[in-house]
Amino acid sequence: MIPQRPLDWTATLGEPVAELSWSPDGQWLAVGGVEGRVVLYEAATGKPVRDWQAHAGGLFRCAFAPSTGLLATSGQDGHVRLWNTVSGEAEKALPMGAAWVEHLAWSSDGQWLAAAAGRNLRLWQPSTGLVHEAPPAKTTWSGLAWHHSRPEIAVARFGGVDIWSAPTARLTTSLPWKTSLISVAWSPDGRWIVAGTQELSVQIWQLPFRPESELAMSGYAAKVRQLAWHPSSRYLATGGGIEIMVWDCAGKGPEGTSPRILTGHLAKVTALTYQKAGHLLASGGEEGRVLLWNAGKSSDALRQYQLGASITAVAWDARDTRLAIGTHTGEVALGKSVTG
Repeated sequence: MIPQRPLDWTATLGEPVAELSWSPDGQWLAVGGVEGRVVLYEAATGKPVRDWQAHAGGLFRCAFAPSTGLLATSGQDGHVRLWNTVSGEAEKALPMGAAWVEHLAWSSDGQWLAAAAGRNLRLWQPSTGLVHEAPPAKTTWSGLAWHHSRPEIAVARFGGVDIWSAPTARLTTSLPWKTSLISVAWSPDGRWIVAGTQELSVQIWQLPFRPESELAMSGYAAKVRQLAWHPSSRYLATGGGIEIMVWDCAGKGPEGTSPRILTGHLAKVTALTYQKAGHLLASGGEEGRVLLWNAGKSSDALRQYQLGASITAVAWDARDTRLAIGTHTGEVALGKSVTG
């Protein structure tokens, strides 16, 4: 029996939760809804302090800049918008040249903001506006992942992953794959880039890249959209079904090894995230549960939170002590403080 933990507070967004983002100081939790709203909650109490329509038609992403209170959002109106969360006003509207802006990510230092819409990839520095635009891709971009400490970004597409230098907008490396990729993540130490494929597998490349050195890890029941790296870069947790597979990437990497398999969810895993500095992995499932694991030590879940609908997002605060949770029915919750 997995011990159940209480929740600090719950709130109702009124539409399915698309994404959760913590302010750098942990004071605020921004919640983006799929219909285009953003609500800013006071993290200590769950009180909504600001509520606005960020995008007409719908919202895909919302993310606080790592070092400021600036909030970036993207949606179905062809724009990235930068919001002052104190005033609630939009400071900039950044056009993307395509209707659906599905991908948005800040660099770890907050100096760069990348967005992808269709075949368009654009890079900004918030203080100056648009800085670079990559040549239109041959196929649709399907994911973004920044290097942990350098201004380089990995962008997934049909046929592989491209690595771009933000300051120069130059393509520096191409990591080939034969089919479509649907997710991408860069290990914190910069050694590995991993992507989920349309073929129910995970593809991993070691950097610097050597042709024909890529690895494929298969055996998944569904497409792998959930990828989470342990902060040490040793463990890679992957969704792709009811079970979670955790690969050990130490030494020569996962080639020829078997993953640790985490069982506990009753339906497909829908969200995964590791603590930023600790060892806890949080996973959400379609059955409405969030489980916490120390997958480096055990295959058993440590504790659980129960909500009323499929989990769509989970996010640790900067101190790794509070876990925000969002669901398909618009429930927003904060888990009791935990340590790992």
